[in-house]
Amino acid sequence: MALDLSIAATVVTLSIVLSGILIGLGRVLSSKKVEYFGMEELIQSVINAALLGAYGTIVAVATEISKELIEVPACEAEDALANLSCVYQMLADDIYALMGSSLDLQHIVSYYQSIVLEFPTFSIQPMSALYSVSDMLAGQIEYLQFLLMASELQVQLLSFFAPQLLTFFLPLGLVFRSFFSTRRLGGFLIAVSIGIYLLYPALILVFPVPELNETRDFMVNVTNNSLYAAYPVLDLNDSYGIGARIDNMSAGDFSGDLTLAIQRLTEATTALSIFVIVAPIFSLLLTIIFIKEVTDIFGGEFFFAVGSL
Repeated sequence: MALDLSIAATVVTLSIVLSGILIGLGRVLSSKKVEYFGMEELIQSVINAALLGAYGTIVAVATEISKELIEVPACEAEDALANLSCVYQMLADDIYALMGSSLDLQHIVSYYQSIVLEFPTFSIQPMSALYSVSDMLAGQIEYLQFLLMASELQVQLLSFFAPQLLTFFLPLGLVFRSFFSTRRLGGFLIAVSIGIYLLYPALILVFPVPELNETRDFMVNVTNNSLYAAYPVLDLNDSYGIGARIDNMSAGDFSGDLTLAIQRLTEATTALSIFVIVAPIFSLLLTIIFIKEVTDIFGGEFFFAVGSL
């Protein structure tokens, strides 16, 4: 959605005319309060007119700065905000693939954990201790699901804001800033446009983007290892066959691969947590501070404290 600049131009023009009327009315009535109010509104209107006249330049400069913030573009993105959205989308795809491999591994672990070998005089559950590994994998999968939702949320929010900030919220801020009663709201919208467009993605992209390729490939190799494949259901009554399969699994170092898988998943989720959770919170806090300060600048009086007159 884009706001027609002619609307903003009309509002700014009307505000200049209105401020001139207020100045003249204040002098006729010998009311310093009305005159000062008109002068303040005239100053604000002139500033709005300057901002409106420089709108094209502001957008071009902001876009160019945003492009410079992209050190390594994740895809053919026009600015840092679109690039960040693309980064989170690729991370979401990687997380989804990692979840699939983790689910496959948990299925294998749960399968062997539950096997009970029945012999004529006794029975044994040789891999019952795998329940702890199954629980850890279940926790990792649940956390990966949370990270996947957080990444997709970023994609949705950034996809909404990216095309709107400079074409809708910024012009709308100029419109609201033309009125005394909504000046602070206008300043807030201007600050939001600049802060989210430039500062928010820049602060997130300072953090390293997690590399999940090695972890994903390792998980796929473990789950596709023929030594660990689930024993055919039709042959579950063959205790000796299952026993032989479990004995052969030692050749592939099943416990060692499970330990490495947990370690790789922990490293991956830690790196993802920093980029998906810590980085946005850090960036959002600093962006909020920036928005507050810029709102105070664009949303307040410059020369005459009209509100105290």
